[in-house]
Order: sequence, then structure tokens, then C-alpha cells
Amino acid sequence: VLIVSTAAIIYAQTSAPKTVAVGVHAGDSFTYKILGISTLTDLNAVDTPGFSQYNQTDYYKVTVTSVNGSSVTLDTTWRFLNGTEIDKPQTIDLSNGNKTDPNGFWAIYAANLKVNDLIRPTGYDELTVNLTDTKTYADSTRARNYWFIDNEFFDVNDPTYNTLRYDITGVWFDKQTGMLVSLTDYTEYNNPAMTEVITWTLVNSTVWNV
Repeated sequence: VLIVSTAAIIYAQTSAPKTVAVGVHAGDSFTYKILGISTLTDLNAVDTPGFSQYNQTDYYKVTVTSVNGSSVTLDTTWRFLNGTEIDKPQTIDLSNGNKTDPNGFWAIYAANLKVNDLIRPTGYDELTVNLTDTKTYADSTRARNYWFIDNEFFDVNDPTYNTLRYDITGVWFDKQTGMLVSLTDYTEYNNPAMTEVITWTLVNSTVWNV
């Protein structure tokens, strides 16, 4: 009986899910500048619907409202140059990436991840931290992590499978808080030929002086 009980304890310990550290606190806020650059190299090319809103952005602000285990609840405000705003709540589980708003803010991660760690430790995307470096800010130097992904898609309406879209996304996030500091989303189309690049850059934070 003792042997069986000991084995059960060992199994419970080794099979327990990895603990996820949350690096943000209620009241923390992060403000971003968003830009969109398109290059239309084909006469028939036009920006994808909604692309122009990125260059009409005044700022995008993310405020942490509560933390419950590995789940973080956010208030997001997307303010445009004409004074209008889109306010949306978001709750995201940093362990697996599950979120209440599928189209809402998602670029926040567990704290203190290292190279080769899964960015969503109990999720299914299997993306990992690719590298770590340091960035100098106004009055501090902070460690940050980076991950990227590239994918190729084809248009299902083209039976020849020759109409393609190539996506590359790279994300830098603060190692201590897990919060996005910069993002580049590059998309290239071949028919009609054009590229679109969306960038997010942290410009203000209550956690450190950007």
C-alpha cells in the first residue's frame, strides 16, 4: 500500500500543470501608437477593409482592472483622431490564451518566460520564446522576450491555389510584466500584388518610464 501511495503522489506532482506567473497588477496601464503602411504595387490592388483605421488612431490604451489566478481582465480604449473611442473589456487566461473577446487585445503573456518556453504554457499553439534581450528606456533597462510566426495561405476561391497571402508576425514583450512593447504584422499578397504592415509601439506606461 505504501508503494502504491508513493507512486500516486509522484504522479500527481509530475502531472500537475505548470504554474503561470502573472506580472501585472490592477491599475497598471500601457498606451500604444499604431501605424499602418501599405504598398500597392498592382494597379488593381486596394487596402483591405478597415486598414485605414490604423492611421486614424490617436492611441490604444490597455488598463489592467483585475487579476484572478492566471486570468487577467483588461479595459481597452481605442481612441481615434476625430475624438471617437471604442471601449471594450477583455479577460485573457495567460496560461492558454483563451479570451472572452476573440477580436480584442491579446498580446499579454506570463511573466519571466525564458527562451524555448511556451508563450502559452498550457495552450495548443506551441509557439515559444525565440530570444531574449534588453531594451533601454528613459530611466531603466528592462529584459524583453520575442516570438515570431510566419504562415502562407491560399485563396479557397482560386482553384489553381496560386492566389497567396504570406503573413509574418513578430512580438516583443516585457519579460517582467509579460506586456506587449512592440509588434510588427507584415502581410504580403501576390494577386493583386501589395504589402501591408501594421506596427504597435509602447509609448507610455504606469509601470516604468518609457
